[in-house]
Amino acid sequence: MFSTVLPLTGWIFDTYPIAGGMAVWIVDAEGKSHRLADPFQPSFYAAGPVRALRQLAADLARLGLATPVGMARRQEFWTGEPRDVLELVLLDPEKQPALLRRLAVPRPDVTLYDCDLAPSLTYCHARGIFPLARVTVSAGMTNGGTESRAASREPQAVVFPADSANSKFEIRNSKLKYQVEGSAWDLDYPEPSLTLMALTSQGDEQGKGAPLGKLRSLTVACEGTTAVIEEGDPEALLDELNRLIRRFDPHAILTDWGDAFLVPALLGLAHRAGIPLELDREAVRRRIRSTGRSYFSYGRVVYQAPSYPCFGRWHLDSKNSFILKETELAGLLELSRLSRVPVQKMARTSPGSAISMMQLDRALTDGILVPWKKGEPERWKTAWDLLVADKGGLVYQPITGLYEGVAEIDFASMYPAMMVHHNISPETVDCPCCPETAAPEIGYSTCCRREGLVTKTLRPILARRQELKRLRNAAAGPARERYDHRQTALKWILVTCFGYLGYKNARFGRIEAHETVTAYAREKLLTARTLAEDRGFRVLHAIVDSMWIVKPGTTEAEVLDLCRAIREAVGIGINLEGIYKWVSFLPSRVDPAVSVANRYLGAFRSGEVKVRGIDLRRSDTPPLVAEAQQRMVEILAQADDLAGFAARIPDVLEVFVEYAWRLFEGQVRLTDLTIKRTVSKEAREYKTNSQIGLASRQMADRGVAIHPGERVRYVISDAAAPNAEARVRAFPLVAADTAYDTGKYLELLCKAVETLLWHHGHDCRRLLDLLAARGVVADRPPATRRPA
Repeated sequence: MFSTVLPLTGWIFDTYPIAGGMAVWIVDAEGKSHRLADPFQPSFYAAGPVRALRQLAADLARLGLATPVGMARRQEFWTGEPRDVLELVLLDPEKQPALLRRLAVPRPDVTLYDCDLAPSLTYCHARGIFPLARVTVSAGMTNGGTESRAASREPQAVVFPADSANSKFEIRNSKLKYQVEGSAWDLDYPEPSLTLMALTSQGDEQGKGAPLGKLRSLTVACEGTTAVIEEGDPEALLDELNRLIRRFDPHAILTDWGDAFLVPALLGLAHRAGIPLELDREAVRRRIRSTGRSYFSYGRVVYQAPSYPCFGRWHLDSKNSFILKETELAGLLELSRLSRVPVQKMARTSPGSAISMMQLDRALTDGILVPWKKGEPERWKTAWDLLVADKGGLVYQPITGLYEGVAEIDFASMYPAMMVHHNISPETVDCPCCPETAAPEIGYSTCCRREGLVTKTLRPILARRQELKRLRNAAAGPARERYDHRQTALKWILVTCFGYLGYKNARFGRIEAHETVTAYAREKLLTARTLAEDRGFRVLHAIVDSMWIVKPGTTEAEVLDLCRAIREAVGIGINLEGIYKWVSFLPSRVDPAVSVANRYLGAFRSGEVKVRGIDLRRSDTPPLVAEAQQRMVEILAQADDLAGFAARIPDVLEVFVEYAWRLFEGQVRLTDLTIKRTVSKEAREYKTNSQIGLASRQMADRGVAIHPGERVRYVISDAAAPNAEARVRAFPLVAADTAYDTGKYLELLCKAVETLLWHHGHDCRRLLDLLAARGVVADRPPATRRPA
């Protein structure tokens, strides 16, 4: 399979480290896969006293991990000044973890750069390629035909700065030469024809079916063929799965919960049966042992499942990939091409990691040294400085009520656009040479003499997204969807780039840069509000980069003219999101006297509906309740004004009565009553009998580990039961005759209706009175019902 005649034309499918270099997979025009091996030794750098550098080089050479090349001159990130550093090469990319363990030994006088960059990134950068690039590969030569001295492990005669100011020789020992067609930034590009195989296991959403933790059946779908393989005989299942893989030879295997359950379950079966599992094309490689992890991010606990990539194929798990879920395959490939991160790796990273990789690629292009362990502390601030600088975005709490003719205007990618417009980057903020560019309130200046790394990275992304949106609007059908997925992928990395700017562990993060962005954002929103009010608009709500404004008799042309005035005043584009036929700003459920910034719903004149923070948007809302509220919103969306809204309330109440009847008659499926919540700690750490604690303990009692950050589904069986264990039932343990708490689900349904009709006085008690008048319930609803 691996014998390939060069030259070869095809697409870069995958790259990963192997002993002594990199494995490169190429897919040709006929869909055939070819594996190539290219010797590769990535460079990294060290700065410090000569004696310390000599000792470092000797230690690494003695261990056979790296060898010195010579002195090089690279740009220091913070100052922008050139710096003399010792260049070393990692002799074997597979030994990078061993190198990092060795480098972790404290060396106070030595600063390390570029040593932990992903080999795939440095390889693609060094060869000028990127994932899914169409290339012609031919046999390369080594620096004019001579063997690289760094390729040998013999001691090198390295000239240190004490002997010479600068001495360096090239060390590229490449067997492969690439001729690349086009650029990663091409708006339209050819793609290989890929065969996709979907593997689906029977079980609940966590992959733990009944019996718990056991694979019951496997469905294989590929090129119009679907086969269902029962688990009864593990050997037969594995033999049939291997046969189908050999038959179709897929380029990618798509799964749901493949990382968390399906692949480890199949590997377990293969181990017990003694039958190799042929998921990989490169079967000689040893399977990487992987574990999941829980971590805290933006106020919540997140669980990242173990990673089970394939070699020579892609394994894409839609449930373990935010990017794949949000942007489908088109968006995933877009980010992989731009960041030079292999597709499988990109699928398992966050949008923030994607923008970080693009920044690293830009740093490599500009010859900027990337420090291994960032040591840039936050500058000293007084309590007053913190009070002034650490404010975040500006929010005007909404004026609760139901309104018509409200216009919503939004700054286009406000934070990244400001970072580009004002050249806000960690190394350009608080610049002593440009005091005239002081940010409002906080006074940090930004450099006018050099463009920041973050700015250089964001500028082409912003332009590309605008162009993709233009192409999307001009296209139709599948092409329109594809452009939309690609621009959505770029939207997510633009959303996260601001957060990473202030993240303490980010490669190119600095809190002062983060504070500078928010300072400019507050000023621009204040300016926009002033301009709107000067033209007679009333501002009902404003949050960071959006405003909701209203004026009797206003026209779309008048709002667009306001947008142009704001754009000219602040230098950032602002667009009309739309004009609402009606919009409802809702109060807090805890305290109705308090408004909530992100809890509203409305219908635009275009017919589009926008909802935020209500039940159908919440992941812990039972599907039955979300479905009922969705139907009610669709009814209300037909209204052209507030009078039409009021006229449709009886139709909304009819839907409410219908769903209440279904609950009391048992005409519901238990799957439609499941509540999905995220576990914040280990099952045994829950000290109270909360619903989520009870459900997670039930799973743990049956040997199923639920990690913090994972979601658990359960049904409320009897919320008031004296026996706490009977109050809820974890969904994998639900039987066909499991009872559900009618009163509790009716309460959730009432709250969903109350949200929509709050401004017309339809609270839960009034809704229960309506049901009683219809004969749906008596004074007290029955405690439980079983599905009919």
